[in-house]
Amino acid sequence: MFETYPTSKILQPYIAFYYTIKCQKSDYVDKISEFCLPSGFGVMGFHFCGSFYIFQKNEKQELSRFYTVGQQTHHYYFNSDSDRVDLYGVTFKPTGLWHLFGLDMPSSNDKAGVANTLFKGGLACFTKEFESRQSPESRIRVIERILLKKCLSVRPSLNFIDYAVQLMNETYGCSSITNILKKINVSERYFQKKFKVMVGISPCAYNRIVRFNFMFAEVKSDTPNNFISLAALFNYYDFPHFSNDFKKHCGVCPSKFHIDRFNFLQELMASHALLEKHK
Repeated sequence: MFETYPTSKILQPYIAFYYTIKCQKSDYVDKISEFCLPSGFGVMGFHFCGSFYIFQKNEKQELSRFYTVGQQTHHYYFNSDSDRVDLYGVTFKPTGLWHLFGLDMPSSNDKAGVANTLFKGGLACFTKEFESRQSPESRIRVIERILLKKCLSVRPSLNFIDYAVQLMNETYGCSSITNILKKINVSERYFQKKFKVMVGISPCAYNRIVRFNFMFAEVKSDTPNNFISLAALFNYYDFPHFSNDFKKHCGVCPSKFHIDRFNFLQELMASHALLEKHK
């Protein structure tokens, strides 16, 4: 259902990985529907077959054939009424969409935009080549070529915000913003402003998402989970704070969340956490 592909070295500072999502309606009780959590990454999606829409906060948001979404700040569902969906995606580092496309990140939170508008001249030639390819790997390479071309034309460079993001991930979101600021040596006000411009959300909000992602990657489906130990391991002030954070992200308290019902979510979150652990 969910498979990841590595990116070329030149794009690694801006793109985490490529992926494919393949679903069939016959594998679901009613319609294709998968629960997702905020990951801290931006995405660009390319529907090859069928289409998804996002259902979030009781609102339906249609996704264009080629779309872009910045930060997700709430849990959501990937739904589809298609018989089959074949989606190709790009998972951007938190600052990747800003570096490569100058995207207005705060305005892109929880909203899907049309990816065509980000490429000069549109995606007509890309679409023809994308549709002609016969294998997932070759379609991923077509996507990578247009991103390489964009990167070479823009020639972005990393800065202290990228370093701060790296520090947050290296500490699993458990380090305070005060400690992060000591290492990057900039004023808090400037840091807060620049971070929101490049990532789309505040440093504290991003740090919480990072921590929750790494914690969630430790939740097991085959053995009982000790959430009290997990709360302590990931530096939650106390269990009520952990429970509130869990309910905010998952919609229910830990005791009522059954991870074994969400195979796709486990694959997705494990991929994100594994990526950051092995940088």
